[in-house]
Amino acid sequence: IGVHVRYGDGCLPNQMPRPACEPLETYEKEVRAIAVRYGVRRVLVATDSAEVIDRMAAIEDLDIIHTPVDRAVFDSGWWIDHRAAYGLVDRAEVAESALLDLLLLADCDYFVGTFSSHFSSAAFELSTFSKGFVPPYVSVDCPWRPARPLGNLSALPACQTRV
Repeated sequence: IGVHVRYGDGCLPNQMPRPACEPLETYEKEVRAIAVRYGVRRVLVATDSAEVIDRMAAIEDLDIIHTPVDRAVFDSGWWIDHRAAYGLVDRAEVAESALLDLLLLADCDYFVGTFSSHFSSAAFELSTFSKGFVPPYVSVDCPWRPARPLGNLSALPACQTRV
């Protein structure tokens, strides 16, 4: 199960119109539901939050894996792309960690994420394309929309979509 939890700059107030960030318990509930339904235990956690890694790793009945990235680089009141543009973070490190998470998520058999996030949507779309079918997924906020316009999330209701 691949799960993308964006808790860093994506949850900052007034950054862009998007639904509020869901509590980690919402993701955990959906991961558990998929694990039970499909009989899987291994969960890849892709996140910008060290706290998310720690809390997910504490789940005893699932095998939690993640990339060995120092997530402190994402802990800031600025968007990561702004900090990269100003040279405040190692751009190569940020890009490599994002690309690795994106490709690992796309390789997972099941997906839990937020489709208000372009990163979650991209991982899911890469997964669907490479598999040739839509894998089982849950978005904890908005439905998947192919070819959605960038940044136009103001009309989206808070919702949950299950397949």
